Amino acid sequence: DDRSFDSWLHSKTRKRRPASTSLTRPWSPLPMLRVPSRKPLADFRANTRTESNMKIFATTAALFASLSAHTATAGYVTTSGTNFELDGKPFYVFGTNAYWASEITWSKADLATIFNTMAKNDLSVCRTWGFADLNETGTAPYNVVYQLWENGKATVNTGDNGLGYFDQVVAAAKAAGVKLVVPFVNNWSDYGGIDVYVQQLGGKYHDDFYTDEKIKAAYKKFVKTFVKRYADEETIMAWQLCNECRCAGSGTLKESGNCNAKTLTDWMTEMSSYIKSLDSNHLVASGSEGFMNTDKSVYLYSGPSGVDFDANLAIDSIDYGAYHAYPDSWGVATSDAKSWGVKWIDDHVASGKKAGKPVILEEYGIKPLDSASYLAWSNQVYTSKSNMQYWQFGVKSLSTHDDGYAIFDEDDLFSTVIAPAAAKFASLSGSSTSNSTTTSTSTTASPGTASSVAADASFAADTSSSEEAETTTEAPTATTATPSAVDASSDTAAESAADGSDTEASADTTQESTGSAETTDAPAATTAAPSSDNLTAAFTTTEAMNRVVPAATTATPNLRVGMVRIKDGNRTADGSGTP
Repeated sequence: DDRSFDSWLHSKTRKRRPASTSLTRPWSPLPMLRVPSRKPLADFRANTRTESNMKIFATTAALFASLSAHTATAGYVTTSGTNFELDGKPFYVFGTNAYWASEITWSKADLATIFNTMAKNDLSVCRTWGFADLNETGTAPYNVVYQLWENGKATVNTGDNGLGYFDQVVAAAKAAGVKLVVPFVNNWSDYGGIDVYVQQLGGKYHDDFYTDEKIKAAYKKFVKTFVKRYADEETIMAWQLCNECRCAGSGTLKESGNCNAKTLTDWMTEMSSYIKSLDSNHLVASGSEGFMNTDKSVYLYSGPSGVDFDANLAIDSIDYGAYHAYPDSWGVATSDAKSWGVKWIDDHVASGKKAGKPVILEEYGIKPLDSASYLAWSNQVYTSKSNMQYWQFGVKSLSTHDDGYAIFDEDDLFSTVIAPAAAKFASLSGSSTSNSTTTSTSTTASPGTASSVAADASFAADTSSSEEAETTTEAPTATTATPSAVDASSDTAAESAADGSDTEASADTTQESTGSAETTDAPAATTAAPSSDNLTAAFTTTEAMNRVVPAATTATPNLRVGMVRIKDGNRTADGSGTP
């Protein structure tokens, strides 16, 4: 069959996905301004310089030194002790997560709507995925592919539905003035994840990802391609090693039993140092949930599944600490959730002070949506002069995905808690837009829950907040353009070094439905802006607090079918799944 993979897949999905105009060519970031070198002023002889000339020379030298220092960090987020800084000024983060912004090919107009809505509501940072690891051709439920695996070989897609599309995400965020935080792999099976690497490269256990040299080399090659592409782009605030790394994953592969806090800490040390060797402009963080390892009698403080927040934060090449909070999924009683969250924040802020580094509560949420908890947590982080990013952002007009934690721009919870809190954080940084959206009532149709808040609350008086019903549906087939050929896998452990041998090929690779590959021109992506039907249908949300992890499968599973949002911190440390 001579048809290209894209044409074949489109023929299978044309009844389910409307056609649209193709995307334009990728946007390329401009290189950072460099200060030209200056030759010594030969006319200034040491024995004849006057005092005036000496002053002029010293002033000029100081000016160029100052300019050089400024251009080295201008526009990039840096750290100073326990604070972030931007252009030499304090930068207090109140942001959000929108993983779907980089996983569904939105139009340029929709991307502008997404990031402009964040910006006008003082959401200064957005965390979005830098991974989509697919392990077979044919029935991809997503239309963005960053890395395609075939028979142990990885191809990084630099085309219009790969890194070319991520270019557009960066461009839209840049235009809106929103910084991006980008993790490189998922602990969970959503969009492929760690288990794809392990299975494609002959591993047996989920945690082989952290120790097998061949697997580590493949991860490094993907990271190298991604990082080098954006090394001089100030819109990127930080790279993250992984989204919620643990010794155990979604259950596709078992845990070996040999993985512990040292395993993850050693891996984070190696990989964060590697990223720093490629890119000195950007911050690096772990992306973990931030479980503590200080009290073996308390599950979330006992270093569950190899996570040790303090040990990870102590790594020299880790610039700040990331932690998450999902009390409803982690076995915390509903009545205790608000106070538990306040203590969780205090404990991580204290760890940051001890390490002399900033920390961010970079994911947090509770179901059903409880405005009292959101308000209390925002107040606590604000009082601590720390940082936070809620999970997750939603744009009502675009019908973006709701996993039960989403807070939409037209929701009461957004207008009464989120936007006012963001404005106060921005004021700490001296950059509030004072242009928050105003919504009188929530537009959600599903039943909501109301929580009363004291009238003297720091950010806003509260009204009721609505929780949108979760949708579980069959994952649709997506139309994907074909990956451009960038070999991201490694045949030997020796290739784990940063040898610079992998270069982006100019030709695109078309994958046939049989899995064979040939080099040809990749067609432009032909996806329309997602509607509520084709977006929510791409995900199947599973609440997994008490779920028993299924036995590992012997055959390579289709890790791409369905979106399973795992929040299973209530599992035992051995990954058995028993609460």
